[in-house]
Amino acid sequence: PQSWIRLTIITTMRIIIVVPTFYANLEDIRYQLALDSCQEAAKNGLEMLIVDASPLETVRKAMVEKGRIDGKDYVSTHPQTFKGKKGAALREGISLASKALGDDDGFIAFQEPEKVGMIKHWKTIAEKLVAEDADICAPKRSDSSFKSTYPIEQYHSENFANLYLNSLSDEVGFPHIDWTMGPIVLKSSMAKHWASYHGDLWDMQLVPIVKAQRWHGAKIISYEMDYDHPNSMKEEELGIPKWSEKRLFQLNFLFEHVGKALKERVE
Repeated sequence: PQSWIRLTIITTMRIIIVVPTFYANLEDIRYQLALDSCQEAAKNGLEMLIVDASPLETVRKAMVEKGRIDGKDYVSTHPQTFKGKKGAALREGISLASKALGDDDGFIAFQEPEKVGMIKHWKTIAEKLVAEDADICAPKRSDSSFKSTYPIEQYHSENFANLYLNSLSDEVGFPHIDWTMGPIVLKSSMAKHWASYHGDLWDMQLVPIVKAQRWHGAKIISYEMDYDHPNSMKEEELGIPKWSEKRLFQLNFLFEHVGKALKERVE
């Protein structure tokens, strides 16, 4: 049966989750959530590859320890060497994951460290990639989980960005996706599109997807799911002006960089 074949493929192919991190102090709520993500990766039997720019070696040691079960390490940490911000760390992580997989077929996922609830979905999403013979999958938050677990300001700003980018997508035959969720999974053969792009922030996550589909014919799919964002994140950001200012910066950034990739003519 086809379902049995897909399950066999998934259980024999590696999934490496790439996570860029930076923590200036051990009290950062995102650092505590990152430790939870390391533990969750180990519980789910998934490899996590962290590219970290934190000044403290104790940060990296703690993440490895949290990702250890019965003497087996599921988490590896690598001090960031590529110069730049989050985008450079992501490019480095995907490069390292691609080297780790070598000539073997596998999947490379990436996500923010605080998205603890994302990790349990990766095996199912990889199975969907195989079932639909697709190259890249962009998970999508169900509206109910999005609205109930995120700060309301973020819910509205990210929906606005999604509506704008998907309206551009309609003009060039690109599928609708949740542009602002963050996590993505790709077949290892797609890693070259991230290796050849040099982005600073969210563009590093998204522009290679656009280029892979529009210039190279990659098949992009979406996967809608209930994703519960950490309540501690919502409590920290809800109703706080500086986070709304960050959302505005993100909107302008996405409109400029990702919008440009969708508007560009394919020769």
